[in-house]
Amino acid sequence: MISLALSIRQDDCPLSAASDAHDVAFVTPHWHYDHDRSQLELRILADAADRTALECGLDVIRAHPETDAFNLLAKQGGTARVHLTMGTTVTMGTVVANGGYLTAPFENVDGRERWQLGFDDERAAEHTLAVLSEHDDEFEVHERQRLDPETVLADVRADAIGTTVLEGARRLTNTERETIRRAVAGGYYSVPRTATLGDLAADLGVSDAAVSKTLRRAEQKLLAPMVGVLESSPESRSGRLGWPESDCEQT
Repeated sequence: MISLALSIRQDDCPLSAASDAHDVAFVTPHWHYDHDRSQLELRILADAADRTALECGLDVIRAHPETDAFNLLAKQGGTARVHLTMGTTVTMGTVVANGGYLTAPFENVDGRERWQLGFDDERAAEHTLAVLSEHDDEFEVHERQRLDPETVLADVRADAIGTTVLEGARRLTNTERETIRRAVAGGYYSVPRTATLGDLAADLGVSDAAVSKTLRRAEQKLLAPMVGVLESSPESRSGRLGWPESDCEQT
């Protein structure tokens, strides 16, 4: 598999038109491409500088000629969630025609989309980029790599660990978050250590015992789930691609 990370400007994309004209950005965490209808069905998260910029950006999407259906699902302040069905842009049509596919959520900021694309072979990726160049599409390839099974599995495991750490961070109280932030910034976890519990206690205006207890609670929330993920990962075992060797013999 060939993976391409690129940014591109699409003149026929409703999201590009909106983010180019107004101070609003979009993230599309969920999408589906209907090959029979040549349509993209998207769930979009919009984030604008303020309510006015949001409304103006959404109005651009509603009125865009490529928009087939627009459904506002939620709106609060400068953020919104939208269900959008749109036609295939020239760029997306080129990607699909060459066997390409989106492999991650895509973003749209300042009139440019940031895509992560996958292709099953080098020829398809090369031909797609050549056609985009012929169309005078304004694009830039930021990263290109060949993914083998081991690389893909490593990325999946890294995502799992990142998600676990984020979930642990969300469970921190404000006191725990501030205490561990100051401990890291002050050098409590440095080697050699450049800050003591007493230093942190004086900085926070609490006792040494209170700082120690707060740090232990924060460390438990952050580290315990991550250790569980690490212990279950194939790297902790032996065998090809990190998986255990099979006891079955080839015949």
